[in-house]
Amino acid sequence: MEIEEALELLSKSPDLVDILNKELSLPNIPTPTMGGEVFWNELASVNGWKLQQNMITHHARILNSNNVRVAWGTVNGMYTALDRLVKASSKYTDTVDATTSTENMQRLKQLKELLDIGAISQSEYDQKKAKLIDRI
Repeated sequence: MEIEEALELLSKSPDLVDILNKELSLPNIPTPTMGGEVFWNELASVNGWKLQQNMITHHARILNSNNVRVAWGTVNGMYTALDRLVKASSKYTDTVDATTSTENMQRLKQLKELLDIGAISQSEYDQKKAKLIDRI
């Protein structure tokens, strides 16, 4: 298919172009990056998380503080994912509360899930795990 044919097809099917406005998060394998210094624009940065958009393909990604890609997809989808990541990680702030051992066990499981998807670093996990274990 030549470029002219592809452009004609897109002009007749605006719903194909509209996919970039959708809220999509695609399957991800946590992948180390170089931080996006060349082909990426930083759209947002919160607590070490970076939301970036590729200057060529216009897809977006989220990097953790170690420059590991933890999610990718459309810009709208990544804004939503970033919001969820920030809210999830804020549950593990160093506030002291009167939770039961069962609740702390559940928090420990959630904390491990965050580590497994690359949402927090190993050192963050170890620190927060030690505090939770002290409370159990």
